Amino acid sequence: MHINTKSIVFRTTLLYVVITLLNVSVFVLLIFENQMDLIAENAILNSQHKGSNLKYRIDNIIDGKGELNHANIDKILLVSSRLGVETISLFTEDGNVYAAIKDGNPLKKEEAATDEIFKLISIAIAKRDFEDKLFFHRVKKKENRIDLYIPFNFAMDKIGVAAITLEMKDVDRQMTYLYRQCVMIAVLIITIHGLFAFALSKMLIIPLRTLYEAARSISKGKLNIRVPIVREDEIGQLANSFNEMSVALQGMRDEAKEANPLTGLPGNKKISMIIEGSFLTGRIFCLLYSDLDNFKAYNDKYGFAKGDDVILYTRDCLLETAGREDFKNIFVGHQGGDDFVVICDFEYWESFAKIFVTAFDKSIHRFYNKTDAQNGYIESVNRRGERQRFPIMSISVAVATNKYRSFNHQAEIIQVAAEVKSYLKKKDGSVYAIDSRVEPAHKNHKNEKSTSQETAVMKDKDQSV
Repeated sequence: MHINTKSIVFRTTLLYVVITLLNVSVFVLLIFENQMDLIAENAILNSQHKGSNLKYRIDNIIDGKGELNHANIDKILLVSSRLGVETISLFTEDGNVYAAIKDGNPLKKEEAATDEIFKLISIAIAKRDFEDKLFFHRVKKKENRIDLYIPFNFAMDKIGVAAITLEMKDVDRQMTYLYRQCVMIAVLIITIHGLFAFALSKMLIIPLRTLYEAARSISKGKLNIRVPIVREDEIGQLANSFNEMSVALQGMRDEAKEANPLTGLPGNKKISMIIEGSFLTGRIFCLLYSDLDNFKAYNDKYGFAKGDDVILYTRDCLLETAGREDFKNIFVGHQGGDDFVVICDFEYWESFAKIFVTAFDKSIHRFYNKTDAQNGYIESVNRRGERQRFPIMSISVAVATNKYRSFNHQAEIIQVAAEVKSYLKKKDGSVYAIDSRVEPAHKNHKNEKSTSQETAVMKDKDQSV
């Protein structure tokens, strides 16, 4: 299994493990050191209690005046045995050994009288470093024992020292308990951290991973993905927003399938939906049918790539006009070629048409070379194969509306717009006009009089720029 060491999951897990181990180490070390000190202090207190008791007994036996004879020595050894002291040696201040017992057995005097022992005896007699205590003690943790050197007076002016060794018998049991306690604390800390990690993973890591997998699926085109996270917190809100985004993207893709591949504007299907929807809601609207004049001649001379640039320029002029703050609810579509459709409320059509054709005419010359732009025309071959001069491209905006008459189908209003466009094609320059006839639209004109009357109505509404 491949592990991504750069992922946030891996880094978070690694950091969390390090923090957990650090916490366990710190807590266990602190507790271990503290308990070790307590164990040692407890052992020292016990030993001092026994040492004080033994000194008191020795002082009672000798009373400072008695001699350190066999009788008194036997009494001291008996008392020490009753106190649980199994290793004891009695010294005089000049280094003589009166008695030496180790683990309850007699010890040779030369074995008890070592140089190290004499140094400790000197310390005990001189009371160096323990002036406010009754005796001198030395702890040997590795050997689990404490050596006590208890000074006492005998024969009026002589000083003796009782050197005893006490085993710290309870240390092993306490250490076993301490190890068990440290293990329990370590397990408890790891368990708490594990539960926290599980909660963190369930609350954050797993949902983020789910969102990541869903995002990857969407990036591959699977827009029907939904994130099954239902919560009321920020993660739940993020999941809801993600699902809404997925639905929106799916809708945008469906619309994009019908969009014009060159301009990206909605195509015929969307245009039909907008028109039919306006009919159903009773909206009074205008359909602006825009068509480029002299576009074929331009294509023939400059080529299709330049022609596409002009179409994109026309799209930009339309979108820029539609994006003005004083216009609301403007739809811009592309039927194909150089034909564009704009649908807007009736109140906006004239302002929109005027601003649009003005913007179009302002910069259309830049698509011509210098000579053609200065001449105001290009020479090309017409449909009959004859050389002809064609003026600089202009735009015709034919407007049809349901304000003056009702339509039953989108084809009817498009037919009226086509009639207005045919009329505008006969005029020079960029123009726009609206059909304001109130009689029913005639798809097939049967006589000259009817045609002339309709044309006259459109002329009255004609505007040239």
